[in-house]
Amino acid sequence: MPKIRQYAERDAMKDFLAEINAQCGRYGYKSQKSLGNALGVCQATAGNYLRNPDNIPLGVLRAVVKTLKPNPAVVLKAIGYSSADIKKMK
Repeated sequence: MPKIRQYAERDAMKDFLAEINAQCGRYGYKSQKSLGNALGVCQATAGNYLRNPDNIPLGVLRAVVKTLKPNPAVVLKAIGYSSADIKKMK
């Protein structure tokens, strides 16, 4: 695997978490409890999703997108689309 793509998935998840954390601050979700309430899950579950976003179910991911309005490109990369795929969609 080329070095450039070797850590692409890990980097996409880091970018996703950074975007989610930035949007939480922007929309005033300062605690996991307030974010969990907005997403319809408990505080512990929201914390688990923030620590390991690979385990976010599709329904909760929809709620994250509706609630926090993250950058669509960051979300698409996190779920497996490449930059080339995203450019084609535009």
